[in-house]
Amino acid sequence: MLKQKLAIFLWMVGLFLPSYVSAGTILSSHTYAWSNNVGYINFEDVTISDSVLGGHAWSANKGWINFAPAQGGVLNDGAGNLSGSAWGEQLGWIDFDNVSINSSGQFSGTATGELVGTITFDCPNYCDVETDWRQATTPVAASSGGGGGGSISTTTALDSVTAQAKLVDIQRDGTVNILDFNAIMVNWGSTQNLAAVGALFNPADMNKDGSVDIFDFNTLMVYWGTTYQL
Repeated sequence: MLKQKLAIFLWMVGLFLPSYVSAGTILSSHTYAWSNNVGYINFEDVTISDSVLGGHAWSANKGWINFAPAQGGVLNDGAGNLSGSAWGEQLGWIDFDNVSINSSGQFSGTATGELVGTITFDCPNYCDVETDWRQATTPVAASSGGGGGGSISTTTALDSVTAQAKLVDIQRDGTVNILDFNAIMVNWGSTQNLAAVGALFNPADMNKDGSVDIFDFNTLMVYWGTTYQL
């Protein structure tokens, strides 16, 4: 079993590590969009990179909305123009082709679905979704200290990215590292009914799609080496 997990790890590193990107997150004071059918939708756990959106949005009435489902996904062309579809376990497909992120990080336009209706991101008074993502945003590499083994860690300058790293840091030790990878391997292949557990999901299921799999590894790689103060 250990050899099998090691083989999986080496394969995944080779597949994903060369395409490492930094991800932006949703600003904590600008997280809510509005659906005319289901009410407020919280985008707090959604991440944005130069090519894709990841993570989940949460509807108190209809549960999780997955931005990286196996048969779909929401893409970013690098200039903030979104396309593709997210999947809601109780809402079905939600089309993001008419949504964009402007140069200030504000979502605009509308996402639509048969069950969710129309999701609006920039209501005049009661909804507003904004991100710290910008074109060509990259993490800053810094030494973890002088002497010793001379190890290098990646420290971001963005508080919101640090907040997202805390969600990925399964071991809660202040850095996203091999211990968090080990936690994924221990839980690899496990599944859960998100409708039953609600917000009490398995922390190794980083993208909250109900299964610990390759998509969670990809999330781990995005924040690999990020450190923060406990």
